[in-house]
Amino acid sequence: MTAHAVPPPLKEPPSSAVPFRTRHRSLITPKFLTTRSTGALSQPYVQQLRGMFTDWVELWRDVPRQKSLVPDVVAGLTVAAVALPLNLALAVASGLPPASGLWAGAVGGILAGIFGGAPLQATGPAAALNVMVLAIAKDFGATGVAAAALMIGVIQLILALSLSGRLMHYVPEVVLAGFTTGVGLKLLDNQIPELLGFDYKIIELAQMMHRPAWLHKVSWISVVCGLGVAFFVSAMSRYRRFPAAILALAAVTFVSVYLSWDLERVGPLPSRMPHPTLPMLTDERLLDLLIAVLPLALLAAVESLLSASAVDRLAARKKPHNSNLELLGQGIANLGVGLMSGMPVTGVVVRSSVNVQSGARTRLATIFHGLALLMSALYLGQHISKIPLAALAGMLCVIAVRLIEVSTLLTLLREDKGKALAFLITALGTVSGHLVLGLSGGLLVYWVSYYVTGSADEEAKKLHAAESRQQGIRAVLKPKEPAVPQRFRYEPSPNHLGWLQNLRERSLMARSAFVHEQANVAGKVLLGDHVHIAAGSSVRADEGSPFFIGSNTNVQDGVVIHALKNKRVVVAGQEWAVYVGKNVSIAHNALVHGPCYIGDDTFVGFKAVVHDSVVGAHCFIGIGAIVVGVEIPDGKFVPHGMIVDSADAVARLPEASAAHHEFNEDVVDVNRGLAVAYRRIAESGEPDEPIPAVGAPAKSAPSVWSQGWNRRANPYRF
Repeated sequence: MTAHAVPPPLKEPPSSAVPFRTRHRSLITPKFLTTRSTGALSQPYVQQLRGMFTDWVELWRDVPRQKSLVPDVVAGLTVAAVALPLNLALAVASGLPPASGLWAGAVGGILAGIFGGAPLQATGPAAALNVMVLAIAKDFGATGVAAAALMIGVIQLILALSLSGRLMHYVPEVVLAGFTTGVGLKLLDNQIPELLGFDYKIIELAQMMHRPAWLHKVSWISVVCGLGVAFFVSAMSRYRRFPAAILALAAVTFVSVYLSWDLERVGPLPSRMPHPTLPMLTDERLLDLLIAVLPLALLAAVESLLSASAVDRLAARKKPHNSNLELLGQGIANLGVGLMSGMPVTGVVVRSSVNVQSGARTRLATIFHGLALLMSALYLGQHISKIPLAALAGMLCVIAVRLIEVSTLLTLLREDKGKALAFLITALGTVSGHLVLGLSGGLLVYWVSYYVTGSADEEAKKLHAAESRQQGIRAVLKPKEPAVPQRFRYEPSPNHLGWLQNLRERSLMARSAFVHEQANVAGKVLLGDHVHIAAGSSVRADEGSPFFIGSNTNVQDGVVIHALKNKRVVVAGQEWAVYVGKNVSIAHNALVHGPCYIGDDTFVGFKAVVHDSVVGAHCFIGIGAIVVGVEIPDGKFVPHGMIVDSADAVARLPEASAAHHEFNEDVVDVNRGLAVAYRRIAESGEPDEPIPAVGAPAKSAPSVWSQGWNRRANPYRF
């Protein structure tokens, strides 16, 4: 590394309990790297709780560091504009007063923003919970829904304090997709009659289709309001930051009031916040309510954590959210919502994605979103009360259609009939009102299918892995989209030892990349934008070939990158002897020996060795550490001097800290600047030597930047 400052000793944080999963921006095949009780389960309980508190404090410390008050305020107001009509519509669709949705979105959004572990996640009423909340409202009333929110909060707090957050990730997404599809169908069943302005159910309407007399009972004014909102929201769906729903509702409300249309409307709203009260139910009904709440609580927890994972991917966060801390924040939010007579809330991916795309950087954005909803409920109540229910029904129909995952079902029917059956059972149980039975049946069918077909798939994978290793393939990696441009595709090398052929291959480098004249780059090496290959380093693709070095990566003085013959990793369908991602720092005198993969934003320390290994993104390999023959997940820290040569050693690795990530960012930034400075000196012909002292004899030696480099570099830049 060229920077002169040496980082202070870094403390090792406790290792995470999150399994090695592809959803955390990893290119590595999903694996659980534990052969015994390791990771979070092996740590003292108090230490893990302390780690949760440390993560929470670190998230708040990040607020002043980002200096993003204005972007967070803008993002919060944008999310509030999207969430306000959704909260109203979901409350009405759940058989509750509209105020329940307003208070839930405001109070839940603020509390989850303060205490949650996913700082960019927006919390509020969710369409996925609508069917279950509606069932509770029918049986227990609005008081029962508020009591249900309290129970959900207590259950989520228990899950958080028992460190069960990571277990929520094991709920099959097939079952969740079937559930959301059932919710969408049920929502259409409830809202289409509201859109048409009569009380017939969908089944009754289907039976009357051959008799057009039912058309006389349709309220065509309601149809105009609902379809107008639906069409406008659908047309503007590609512009996520545009508050299409609230503008459509405002326009329809203005026209309907101006023309005095006779429509059923939201109705009067309270002008002040309700006092915190404890919802009371008779003792004999509490057990019935608890039985109805248990699946709702688990669903809310899973929904929140899945949404948080999606936000991590969308925001490209270097450190994933803390699942247990997020459950803690959601539990506190539901407790507050229940005391304010609201409806249950959860993290919602639609609003959260709007938050990220609107420029949010810290948890202040979600808090401002809740404050904006609170101000709207207190000061815009007289305008909100005039919104036609048919307009809300039109918006809910759009949401319902988006929840129905037909493409997922078709894919499952082609690829896995057992999982498709689990999808259908869950969806049918949800639509028919037998939710617990549908979820239980879907889970049972899924795991039976997984047990029956999974063993065969596992044997096939093992056979394929054995064949790949015989062919010299170290690992097969599948990113979501190709990390390497198609122009880099080469014809495979000959089977015989064609060293001359390898050496005759020319390097391909971006115009902004820089290779020092005193560095050795041989063979087929592909260098991305702003790559810096420092003096004294050796990148030799002569035995194993080819190499790829991603953009903004720096290879410092004395580094050696080499590879064994006929040993490769496969990235995006292409074979590489050595693949180094973007924003990677390989410090002085380190050795990277292929077959090897190093993920994005990783730091390889001074005199460290990485050989025959796969290192995930956002890792930090300490000074003198040795990594041989293993696969390291994302975000891990290899302490200084440690030897990592087994799965047990990998499982004991702690998480890389924020200080590690900041240090690598600083090294990358410094070397980007140095590369530009060196390149300008080379292009201008200025000497690379210090300015001589006064009176010193002038040197007649030519510039160290020889014409040999110019002939070698320019023709092969892209």
